[in-house]
Amino acid sequence: MFERKIYAQMQEWKRKYAPRYALFLKGARRVGKTTLAEKLGREEYRSYILVRFDQTEESINRLFTDSLRDLDMLFNTLQFAYGTRLYQRQSLIILDEIQLFPPARQALKTLLEDGRYDYLETGSLATITKKSRDILIPSEEYSLDVLPMDYEEFLWANGNDMIIPALKERLSSLEPMGSLHQHIMKSYREYMLVGGMPQVVSAFAESKDFEKVDFAKEQIINLYRHDMSDQEEENPEYVTGFFDRIPSELSKHDKRYILSHLNPNARIRDYKGPIRWLAEAMIINIASNVDEPSAALNLSIIDPSFKCYLMDTGLLVTLAYRDRSYLENELYKAILLDRLHVNEGMLLENMVAQNLRAGGRMAYYYKETDRDTRKTVMEIDFLIRDSNKLVPIEVKSGESRSIKSLLAFKEKYGKRVGRGIVLHHGEILLKDDILWLPYYMASVL
Repeated sequence: MFERKIYAQMQEWKRKYAPRYALFLKGARRVGKTTLAEKLGREEYRSYILVRFDQTEESINRLFTDSLRDLDMLFNTLQFAYGTRLYQRQSLIILDEIQLFPPARQALKTLLEDGRYDYLETGSLATITKKSRDILIPSEEYSLDVLPMDYEEFLWANGNDMIIPALKERLSSLEPMGSLHQHIMKSYREYMLVGGMPQVVSAFAESKDFEKVDFAKEQIINLYRHDMSDQEEENPEYVTGFFDRIPSELSKHDKRYILSHLNPNARIRDYKGPIRWLAEAMIINIASNVDEPSAALNLSIIDPSFKCYLMDTGLLVTLAYRDRSYLENELYKAILLDRLHVNEGMLLENMVAQNLRAGGRMAYYYKETDRDTRKTVMEIDFLIRDSNKLVPIEVKSGESRSIKSLLAFKEKYGKRVGRGIVLHHGEILLKDDILWLPYYMASVL
């Protein structure tokens, strides 16, 4: 099993918050939630039981609704059904894919009050919201988001623990990367193609075969599309249509998602539910547009203007060419040959959004339009906060080096703005209070 940073947070939950709180691991399908849960059960407990609600029989489901007044019966039945003995204060019960049976989530309040064992849930909030309307959601939950493996975890999986410390040191000193630059760019391009879904990373680490990598990603996309079609909470055609359109919208110059490109009559009110479903399934990563930037970026969001990235860039590479064979995927060729052009800049922006999310930052961008001509006069790809300062980030693909918007933004908002950052193909350079960084430095911002 790969080393994951979130595991330390899971151990912290066990030390500080169990048994008063159940741990809820939220994340997309195939992102590694169950593997992490079982690792905790094996390494931190005397025994554990994994209740998989995608496989349970009705008799097991009924235990969490009909046996809450007789917990001895519930626990005895679980032990016999799973052939595992439970030990008071030394055992973990894992409720896997909890969104498929929300009554078990409601039962946690009673189970936690009993206090005999610790409880861990896995799942996503997609499909659980509407199914949970008639149940009491427990307040005794400690939630952690399980995201695709970040760049450092990808490097660990491939036997490299030296790159990220080097990046942090050079970012601190602002010394050029020198001879390391091309080596790290190659590694970062591989991460861009592979992404961070554990089974895909495993395929790459074992074979270094991008055809096998692409096949693994295709299986995950098919699984997601099946879930979108199978769910009954939102219009399946709207959900899959929105999802399939993401590469086309990101390939445009400004990368904003325009619903009318889906259908001339599409309206935000029709797509709020499908967008929410995809976001709660943690398949997409929404970037919100801010109007009047301040340290509290979430207070100045403009609705409904947004960009939509995939949570995993490797999946975006495959989704963009999913109707063709691996060998016809021009993005693979462009990245491997280091020939990314402006129209492939969607991958770089998606990577930055993914890197920021992995570092605990939500994605925001800034766009200013002339009221008369409605033309864009200023646009910043990403905004982050550093202490009480705004940090504007531009992502430059190909040979583009224009930073007019960045300079105009710094002039307009003055003291609110810290040092601007440009992520580009080249080396580390500080010039006129603008910090030029290689793309891969987004992983340590």
